[in-house]
Amino acid sequence: MQEIFQYRNGTGILHRMNPLTKIGGVTAVVVLAVLTADPLFLAVMTIAIAFLGAIGGVGRDLARQVPLLTFLGGFLVLITVLTLQSGAVVLNGPITVTAGALSFGLALALRFCAMIFAFQILVATTLPTALVSALRRLGFPADYALMALVALRFIPHLQIEGRKIQEAQAARGFAPGTGIGGRVRGTVPVLVPLIANALGKAEVIGLTIDLRGLRHRLSTTGTGTFGRPDLLLAAGVSGLLACFLVLAFLA
Repeated sequence: MQEIFQYRNGTGILHRMNPLTKIGGVTAVVVLAVLTADPLFLAVMTIAIAFLGAIGGVGRDLARQVPLLTFLGGFLVLITVLTLQSGAVVLNGPITVTAGALSFGLALALRFCAMIFAFQILVATTLPTALVSALRRLGFPADYALMALVALRFIPHLQIEGRKIQEAQAARGFAPGTGIGGRVRGTVPVLVPLIANALGKAEVIGLTIDLRGLRHRLSTTGTGTFGRPDLLLAAGVSGLLACFLVLAFLA
């Protein structure tokens, strides 16, 4: 099982893009996802991002997140249906389901999917050092850029550590049970040692960063040049922006 938010070696079109271009693309996706509440536009944007990831060689990484995103999206739709009553009534029963609630819940779910896919593509196709260097070029302080690097590296590391703790507990005969209750009971014994290990390693990483002088190295590292893949991504983002403006004008 491969870890999420982990860099994948490759030579695809996304790997050849300048990190600054990809950061700009992710920023545009986040802005468009937040500004629009049209489920159709959000669905088209999510499909376009997934298609771009498949072309760039990270389609499997995106596909692994589909079950989790489906569960979270369904949960968002359910909460919206239970708490929001607007528009025409679609289903009248023990729970009144309205068109406005369904539309808003679906927009929330698709918005979440689009942003997660965009961030996954950025992290999976950009070297951590190149990503931090791009943040420095954008004016981020060295401490914040290094913080972003450590956070990205900690996500797959914590996933591996959590799996090892679960396997060690299973070998010792720990059986929390099945179902949702079993999952909840099995989470606490994993989180406590996982957080303790993470805090201990965070201090070691901080000392290592200071000893190796990474702050100075980040201030002198470049991010590469711009090429045809960057122009293609810019054209795609411009197309999404044009569609958003047309929909906003027609509304």
